[in-house]
Amino acid sequence: MKIKIVQNKYLNALLVLMLLSAAVHMLIVVCFALSSKDPYILNYFNIMEIDILIPGFLNSPAGNIFSLVFAGGLYLFILAKNK
Repeated sequence: MKIKIVQNKYLNALLVLMLLSAAVHMLIVVCFALSSKDPYILNYFNIMEIDILIPGFLNSPAGNIFSLVFAGGLYLFILAKNK
């Protein structure tokens, strides 16, 4: 696998491991959300485990929409910064 994120090979291996782990985690979360028919499982803040710090944080349909908008905005911000 020739994924080069940074020049340092040790840091690069760590970042690739984190990226791979995150991708597998998201696949598991999507499969679980589909099997349980619970859309809150896909809430970005739920995936980030913010509810551990703030129980019930945005645990509502409006919270799910805000989560989607926030994650989309974060994606666009990162995209703009990495031209």
